[in-house]
Amino acid sequence: MKSFLYSPWLMVFVCAALSTVADTLGTVWWEQKKMWVLVAVIGIAPFVFLSFGYVGSHFGLAKASSLTNTLVVIGPIVVGIFFRGELRQLSALELAGMALAVTGIVLLTAFNTHEAA
Repeated sequence: MKSFLYSPWLMVFVCAALSTVADTLGTVWWEQKKMWVLVAVIGIAPFVFLSFGYVGSHFGLAKASSLTNTLVVIGPIVVGIFFRGELRQLSALELAGMALAVTGIVLLTAFNTHEAA
């Protein structure tokens, strides 16, 4: 039995979470120019790419990119809408595009025909 800590599916979410944190901190840095925020972004960035590499080695580049990069988009959307109050700035078409991104994740995960290596 494989440990859940080495699960490619767990790493998909770790990669997306790390990237969401980096994206959010990057935005905060450009708004506030606090040095600790910049240091945090630089510190987190390598782990985003290393976790993506782990996922890619198990799912292949195309599927890994689809899974992680779509989740990487969804994470900051959630942060922007719920924690930064940006919902009023989005048009109906933009919200529809975001819904399509979520639909893509559902299709990629719910209809998985191959087990990750």
